[in-house]
Amino acid sequence: MSASAVRLAGVGLFVVIGLTLFAVGLFMIGDRQMAFARKFTLYTEFAKIPGLGPGSVVRVSGAKAGSVKEILPPAKPSEKFRVKMEVAEELHPIVRTDSVAAIEIEGLVGGTFLSIGTGSDQAARAPENSTILSREPFAIADLLQQMSETIKVVNKTIDDLKDDVQRAVVSIADTADNASMLISAVSNDVKAMTSAGARITGDAAEIADTIRQGKGTIGKLVNDDELYRRALEIAKHAEEIASNARDVVEQAKQAVVNLQAKDGPVQGMAANVKQTLDDARVAMAGFAENMEALKRNFFFRGFFNRRGYFSLSDLSPAEYRQGVLTHSGDRRLLRVWLKADGLLAPAENDSEQLTDDGKAQLAAAIAPYLDRINGAIVMIEGYSQPGTTDQQYLRSRARAAMAREYLVSRFHLDPQRTGLMPLGSKSPGSPGNAAWDGVAIAVFLDKQLVSTSK
Repeated sequence: MSASAVRLAGVGLFVVIGLTLFAVGLFMIGDRQMAFARKFTLYTEFAKIPGLGPGSVVRVSGAKAGSVKEILPPAKPSEKFRVKMEVAEELHPIVRTDSVAAIEIEGLVGGTFLSIGTGSDQAARAPENSTILSREPFAIADLLQQMSETIKVVNKTIDDLKDDVQRAVVSIADTADNASMLISAVSNDVKAMTSAGARITGDAAEIADTIRQGKGTIGKLVNDDELYRRALEIAKHAEEIASNARDVVEQAKQAVVNLQAKDGPVQGMAANVKQTLDDARVAMAGFAENMEALKRNFFFRGFFNRRGYFSLSDLSPAEYRQGVLTHSGDRRLLRVWLKADGLLAPAENDSEQLTDDGKAQLAAAIAPYLDRINGAIVMIEGYSQPGTTDQQYLRSRARAAMAREYLVSRFHLDPQRTGLMPLGSKSPGSPGNAAWDGVAIAVFLDKQLVSTSK
């Protein structure tokens, strides 16, 4: 073989060996960079990306899984950085939709990488090109800044408390001095109390020795058997007396039972009294019925009406307007008109109540007739203008009832001769013949009392 052929063969062998080494190196580097592995794309978002950039390693539960391909900056401050990454397909089964991405550091001063946590079994696989959740990175600079601010606050607090601590120390020292002075002042009293306690203890011991020796009244009671026997006899006598007393009480109970028996004298007397009361009630009921009949009798009705024997509650508004209380001619009507304004105030459930000023108005209205009220008839008339006829009737009756109840309770008027009359919206004889809204106090006096008052 010629020299040129040998040289060509050497060059070819060198080239082959070089290409082989290059291929092996390329394969090793590509395998290390996972260039030949099947991958899928994921996205996540961060407000801050300290140390993270394209080419940063991506790990899934610590295993190398891919790299960061691109970081898209936000369009405005409120948005986040969007990180695009490629992850090895073989780790796709543990990357779920609830997996969380975080920026972490290898060791204390190592490089930054993107860590993806495994999801839960219940969640589905993270789809291709989907966005998974993220956890914002913890920046040591922020921690140092917070520590710096905290130290400043602590220092300021210590400075603020310095004066208070000094004053507290001074107060404690003053308190200790006062306590020392107080102890010194009461030391003599404490010594005296201790001495007195010792004397009392000695006296108590001496008294106990005297009792044990049988001296004195208490000693004899404690040590003398004769006194003990006498005490037992007294107890026996007391028990006999108590037994006799129980027998006497039992006999008294039996006597009471005999008196209360069905055939006993007490039951007989009670039966007689009950029968007498029943007869009296029957007689009074018959008398009342007879009196009612007489009141409505044609011959005696006028007499009873003139004498005042009537029931004001039986009068109807129509009879009252016709002057049934003044037909006999023996009575004179005097009336005081009171407006609802100031007399009444609204209450719950669309009702009304008397005001303090209204009570004063009622008292002033009835005051001129109190000296002649015993022989008179007092009617409280109620008037109401708004609403339908039935509403006017109910409101006028409620107003008259409130005024009557106050006057009867305040001035102790006779309930039988004090009535109420709901007159609705019709108010003839009112001041100026105007439609009246309120109440009126109508007093029916004997003509002789009216002429006397004049």
